[in-house]
This record gives sequence, structure tokens and C-alpha cells, in this order.
Amino acid sequence: MSAVRELESGSRSTTGKWTPFDWDDPIHGPQQKGEVVVIRTGGTSGTLASGLWRTGAVMPGCNADGTCDVIYSAPLGDETMLILEGSSEVTVTATGKKYHFEAGSILSHPKHVDLSWHVNAPFLKKFWTIWDCPIPGTKEDDLYVGHINDNPASWTPFSWDEPGVGPQTAGEVSLVRNRGSTGTLQVGLWRTGPGMPGCKPDGSAVFPYSAPLGDETIMVLEGQVTVTEDESGKTSSFQAGDIVALPSGLKITWTSVGPFVKTFFVLTNGTHPN
Repeated sequence: MSAVRELESGSRSTTGKWTPFDWDDPIHGPQQKGEVVVIRTGGTSGTLASGLWRTGAVMPGCNADGTCDVIYSAPLGDETMLILEGSSEVTVTATGKKYHFEAGSILSHPKHVDLSWHVNAPFLKKFWTIWDCPIPGTKEDDLYVGHINDNPASWTPFSWDEPGVGPQTAGEVSLVRNRGSTGTLQVGLWRTGPGMPGCKPDGSAVFPYSAPLGDETIMVLEGQVTVTEDESGKTSSFQAGDIVALPSGLKITWTSVGPFVKTFFVLTNGTHPN
């Protein structure tokens, strides 16, 4: 798969081309459930894709009342999801453990963990990222779960070494998942605002960034950001509901507009394990 080194973007309300979601599950055979639209077509390492999936009464494999029953073992790789609309009951086949997910729920599904989904009527929409690479990671037997409104007692300053610039700190991070079935996988929330590391008194933050830790797939949850690509000077603005796919190595200037910004992110890297 060819590396994708350009910024890609979309929105939770995209009207792009929806197609039936077909896959060959190694446990359950050929399947077709709901519809999918792809927003991120690849990354700089591994196999990486991201987009939206939806179910409803007139969609492939769904029931007349809009419910949808899906058996799924994530054969294509770890799949990390954010529920945007609707709700679902999910059961881990091996243990019988049950989960209820609704709008705002975060779930990260390890590769080859078999699940059964009962999507409740009348519909469901989710934001998904699928990641895989040849480097073995950590085998899992359960889901990682969280919520966009999670507010742990202690957020961690987000610090990194920016190539050519040096150590940087901007905002705070809270991780939902910090290891993958393959390569590097981190899932969590990031925020900027007044009083947070690297932020101005009005809550804004401006910093150079090249996603040196890996490709980042981001959904803006709150606030507004601008991204300026250093080489071309192209500036893009994003707000709540927008999806930003940053390839590792693309030099940008990131601006979080005050007073607050909050994002959901999936970071992946296929050049080394966590």
C-alpha cells in the first residue's frame, strides 16, 4: 500500500460516496452490513484508513425497523470508534461481557476479538479508524472504552520532541488506549485552554508540529483550529465535527483558537512497537 503524505480531511456530516460495507470475516464468512464512506485513505506506515459507518432501515444487511445485527472479529486490524449517533449493545463472544454504547462513547476493538453487535433502531453512525502493520504488539481479549466527556482527575501535559525545533509542550492529554495489537497505537483526548501547558492566557495555543510520534487521525470535538502547511502556506480551518488526517512528517503550524479546543485522536506508527 502506497504511503499517503498529504493532509486529508472530512466531516462527521460528509455527503461523500457511501458504499455497502463488505468484508470476509475469518470466523463468520462473507458479511455485508450498513454503509461506509472513507475519509482517510492511508498513512505513512502500516495499513491505515478512517471514515464513517452507518446503519438504518434501508441499508444493506439491516432490518426493516432500522436495527442491525453484526458479528465482527476486526479481521482488518485494530478498529477504534467514536459513536456519533444512535446506540448499540455489544457482547464479547468469548466472555459474554456486555457493553452499551451511545453517542459520545469511545471503543477500541483489538484485532481478532470476536464481538456481536445489536444496533438499536432507528439508526447508528460512527467514526472509525482501522490500523494494522506487520510488527507484533500486544494480544488483547477485551475492548478499551471511554467517553468524550471523560474528565479524569489528572490530565497529562502533552510533550514531544519536535524535529529541528526541540522539546515542546502544548495542552493536555488523557489516554483511553496506549498499545496496539500491532505497532504503535494510542487513543485518547487532547485539549487546550486557559491555564493549560503551552497555552496563552486566552486559552489559545500556537506551535510547530510534524506528528513525529506517528500518523494522527483527529476529530475536533469542541472549538476551532487552523492548520497551516509550512511548505505550501496552505491554511485550513476546522471546527467541531471535522476530521483531520495528519501524516507523520508533514510540517505544519497548529493554532488552537481560544478559549477552548478538544479533540479525539488515534495515533499510529508501524515502524516500531509501543
